[in-house]
Amino acid sequence: MRKLVTLMSACFIAAFSAPAAAMPPEPLIAEAVNASPMVIAAKADLDRAHATAKRLRVGDYEVVVSGSGGRRTVDNPVAGESDYTEWSAGVSRTVRLPGKRGADRDLASLEIEKAAAAYAKSRRNALLEFVTLWTDWRAADEASRTARRLADDALQLADAEEKAVELGASRRIYVDQLRAEAGLLGLEADRKANEADNAKATLAAVFPDLVMPATPGALDWDAARLATLLEANDFESAAVREARLLLDQMETKAKRARLDRLPDPTFGVQFANEFGGNETSVMATVSIPLGGRARSAAAAEAGSQAVAAAARLRAAELDAQRRYDQAKRAAQIASRNLNNAEASVLTARDAMDRLNKGYAMGAVNLSDLTTTRRTLTMTEQTLVNYRVAAERAYLTLAVLNDNFGNSLADIE
Repeated sequence: MRKLVTLMSACFIAAFSAPAAAMPPEPLIAEAVNASPMVIAAKADLDRAHATAKRLRVGDYEVVVSGSGGRRTVDNPVAGESDYTEWSAGVSRTVRLPGKRGADRDLASLEIEKAAAAYAKSRRNALLEFVTLWTDWRAADEASRTARRLADDALQLADAEEKAVELGASRRIYVDQLRAEAGLLGLEADRKANEADNAKATLAAVFPDLVMPATPGALDWDAARLATLLEANDFESAAVREARLLLDQMETKAKRARLDRLPDPTFGVQFANEFGGNETSVMATVSIPLGGRARSAAAAEAGSQAVAAAARLRAAELDAQRRYDQAKRAAQIASRNLNNAEASVLTARDAMDRLNKGYAMGAVNLSDLTTTRRTLTMTEQTLVNYRVAAERAYLTLAVLNDNFGNSLADIE
C-alpha cells in the first residue's frame, strides 16, 4: 500500500508539472477579433465615413433646373380673343464662397480619420475583451482540473485505506471519512467543470469565428518579449486619438459655422418664350439669403461643442495614462508574485518528496501524508492563479502597447 500511495503522489506532482498547450496563434486571434460583431460595426462606420466625406467635399451645391409652360388668352376688343403657348426654363446653382470649400475638405478628411480612430479603439476594446474572457476560461479550466485531481486523489486514498482495513492495519471509520470527503470533492469538481464550460461558451459567443481549442493553453512568450514589454514606456491610446480628432472636427465645424454666417449666393439663367414666340427673353438671376439669428446661434453652438471636446480630450488623456500605468504596475507585480509562487511550490514539492520517502520507510503516517498533499495542492493552485493573473496582465499591457493581436488585415 505504501508503494501505491507513493506512486499516486508522484503522478500527482507530475500532473501539475506538465507543460500546458500554447494559446492560439496571434493571426488566428486577430481574425476572430476582426470578425466579431463589435469590430464589424466599427468597420461599417468607417465605410460610412468615406461616404460622408464624399458628401462633404461635394457639398449641397447642385445644379437646379426649372421649367414651366402654359396657355395665355388675350381678349383684345379690336382683334378679338387670341391664344398663345408660352414656356420658360431656367438653370441655377449655389456657389460656395471662398474659405468654405477648404473647411469642407478638412471636415471630410477628419471624418475619415475619426472613424478610423474609432475603429482602432473598438478593435483594441475587442482585444481587451478577448484577454478577459480567455483568461477567465483559463482560470476556470485550471480550477476545474485541480478540483478533479483532488477528488480523484481522495478516492484513491480511500481505496488504499480500504486495502489497509482488509489487512487489519486501519479502521473502517477512516475509510468512511475519506469516501465522504471524496464525494464532496467530486461535487465541487463538477461545479467547477460547469463554470469552465460556461466560460468557454461565453468566449465562443463573443468571438464566434475563434477556433476553440479543447483546453485553453498557457501563454508561451519568451523572456525577451516579456522583458521588452515590461520596460516599454511609450504608448498611443486609440481613445485619446479619437478625442483629439473630435476636437479638431469640432473646431473646424465652428470655423465652418462662422463662415456660414455669410450666406452663399445662387446664380442662374432663365429663358422665356411668351405670346407664342412674339416675345423671348434671357435673364440672369441672383439670390442671396438673408442671414438671421439661426445662423448666429449655429455658430455659437459649434463653438461650445469645441470647448466641450477640448475638455473631453483632457479627460481621455488622463484616463488613458491612468489605465496604462495601472496595467504596467499590474504586470510588474504579477511577474514578482509569479516568481515567489514558483519558489513556494518548489519548497512544497521538496517537502512532499521527503514525506513520501518517510512514509515508504514507515516513519510518516497516512494522516500527515494526506495533509501535506492537500497543502501542496493548494500551493499548486495558487501558482496557477498567479500564472493566469500574470498572463492577463501581460496580455492587457501588450494590447495597450499595440503589441498583440495585430494582423495584415488591420485597417491602416
